[in-house]
Amino acid sequence: MQRWKIGWRMMALGCGLALAGAAQAQRVELKIATLAPEGSDWMEALTAARAEIQEATEGRVRLRLYPSGIMGEERDVLFKIRAGQLDGAGLMGVGLIRIVPDSQVMMVPLLFRDYDEVDATLARMHDHLEAQSRSNGFTAMAWTEVGFAHFFSTVPVRNVADLRGARPWATSEEGMLGAFFSAARVNALPVPVTDVLTALQTGLLRTVYAPPLGAVALQWHTRVRYVNDLRLSYQYGGLFIAERAWNRLSPADRETVRGIVERRVKDLNRIVRERNREAMEVIAEQGVEVISSSPEARAEFEAVRERSEATIVGRDFSREAWDRVQGILRELRDDAGPDS
Repeated sequence: MQRWKIGWRMMALGCGLALAGAAQAQRVELKIATLAPEGSDWMEALTAARAEIQEATEGRVRLRLYPSGIMGEERDVLFKIRAGQLDGAGLMGVGLIRIVPDSQVMMVPLLFRDYDEVDATLARMHDHLEAQSRSNGFTAMAWTEVGFAHFFSTVPVRNVADLRGARPWATSEEGMLGAFFSAARVNALPVPVTDVLTALQTGLLRTVYAPPLGAVALQWHTRVRYVNDLRLSYQYGGLFIAERAWNRLSPADRETVRGIVERRVKDLNRIVRERNREAMEVIAEQGVEVISSSPEARAEFEAVRERSEATIVGRDFSREAWDRVQGILRELRDDAGPDS
């Protein structure tokens, strides 16, 4: 009988240790890197999400955030994720493109006329983009808005002819705008982002493009005289977690974390949209003239985009993604009527 008592005690102890080990295994720390600086709207949203996630999961899930590019550029961050040094990242450049190549279909120049079209299209493309993310080993947690880029220039840029003589900027990694400039027979000048302000000061560049908030943050608006209200291209990013790390969370905790992140990013995107509107007002108040392209000039820009499609469709994103987006926009515009 004594041996049976000892046996039951040992079994109870073993079960207790197993349960303790399982509880310990449920505690997951997700290491997430971003280029967003401390104090930015993006970091404030992530910081708020971190606190809410820790409380909602009773400490089972914790986020460790690495802001301000301290983990390197996006290529470096992807390498560290693959190596297991990081678990996820906020990405909007080369990292976004590598994880979800078809995300670029949303950033085709002169594709969208307004934010209503953006919101409706992204909602209907969500499953396709998320599936592509999973196929590359990541969970797409949320899509983070950057906004519509505009032409900022030291000389008026209203049409394609103006652009040809306006020494526009380009980046070495901007494939789609590069194709757009090539189709327009525009010689764009590749200059590192860190040198753009100096290039505007010296006259090496006369035209740059960015969302208003970015132009203010980089101080480019202090060296230009004009901004075209034409929505050149929509820009956005995403928050991604490696599947191997995401799968360490329990199904219930995954649902909780995703819900918190989606809600926080929805609020963030609303703030960013408002910040861009305010930034455009600040730019105008500081003497930068807001100019418009005529309907004819816009049609000319769109014709350039159409010529560039032969280069970018199938290279930068899939034909399937392009056909889907074109179908969505046709439906939206047909429903809106001929005056839209």
